[in-house]
Amino acid sequence: MSEDNHLFRFTVEQGAIADCKPGQFLERWRAGVGEGPISICADRSDDTIELCVHRIGRVTDALFKMKEGDWLGLRGPYGHGFPIAEMEGRNLILVAGGLGIAPIRALLQYILNRREKFGKLLIVYGMRHSQDLLFRHEMKNLYGRDDLQLFLGAEEIDSPEVPPIQIQLGRVTDVLRMAEFDETYSAAICGPPVMYPYVVNELKAKGMLEKNIFLSLERHMKCALAKCGHCFIGGVYACKEGPVFSLSDLRFIPEVVECAGC
Repeated sequence: MSEDNHLFRFTVEQGAIADCKPGQFLERWRAGVGEGPISICADRSDDTIELCVHRIGRVTDALFKMKEGDWLGLRGPYGHGFPIAEMEGRNLILVAGGLGIAPIRALLQYILNRREKFGKLLIVYGMRHSQDLLFRHEMKNLYGRDDLQLFLGAEEIDSPEVPPIQIQLGRVTDVLRMAEFDETYSAAICGPPVMYPYVVNELKAKGMLEKNIFLSLERHMKCALAKCGHCFIGGVYACKEGPVFSLSDLRFIPEVVECAGC
């Protein structure tokens, strides 16, 4: 990971946290510090939960100061994740931008752990700088698999990288154009909203239907209970109705459509 991004692994009491689906989120808190939402970034198969934390603000800073054996409060999971049942049997393209790779990683692990249930698999991951690449060793291992295709892109590239890995120069849409897919695919997208209109345009240009394009529209989901109103936009609460929406659903929410550029 990088200096301001860290992968935390927590052991939870049996039954304390229900099964987490890719795309859902948890609320984490430290006594005397505060609480904040965070996406689930791994397919959960035992009594551990993995969270990729970007250090920004006092809540996340408190996590970076934790030591092995310290405790953290977690509640959830909340929201609607990616529609796994609808995706089974279909060809899939997963598109991540920047820190959006965290929830996409959870979906990717879910698929790989049940590989026989899904069709062709493409992964497109773009970032601003090659040094921002997260899960570098995992990405390098993906290049060695013959049951998927991985495309990495960065707007700026430094070398040498450790471990060395193939990264194309360009934005996420530049790399997306390198992937071969058609209307038989479904797409899962997570990243900064500014990239959404461009990614959606590329997908629709290949004939992909709006109902098969799923976007994670995370907001500041402070309470996660549709009470505080921080994530209320276009008549819906992102924490409750989302954070994952199909593009066809967003068509009826003008404010969200404008924000996502869809």
